Amino acid sequence: MAHIIASLYAFMDKSPLRALSLILALAFAGAIFWDPTRFAAATGVFSVWQGFLMIWAVCAGVIHGVGFRPRRVLWQGIFCPMLADIVLLTAFVILVL
Repeated sequence: MAHIIASLYAFMDKSPLRALSLILALAFAGAIFWDPTRFAAATGVFSVWQGFLMIWAVCAGVIHGVGFRPRRVLWQGIFCPMLADIVLLTAFVILVL
């Protein structure tokens, strides 16, 4: 399992993908600051667990986007940039539609 996580992280360790992660994370964080009522559990389109997932995705996207590479495979798995980008793209599609 450690080899799969390390190879997945190595696949995403490219400058264009880092830029994509950073842009998605910062844009999503800006959208949260711009209109927080869209993300509130009582009035928004997302539930509480989806909010936690989006916060994790923003954190993972910024960590990957600024060029920080966790040394241990455990942390590479927790802050997997591919999963974070998928979550951020899905959240943008839900917000737009």
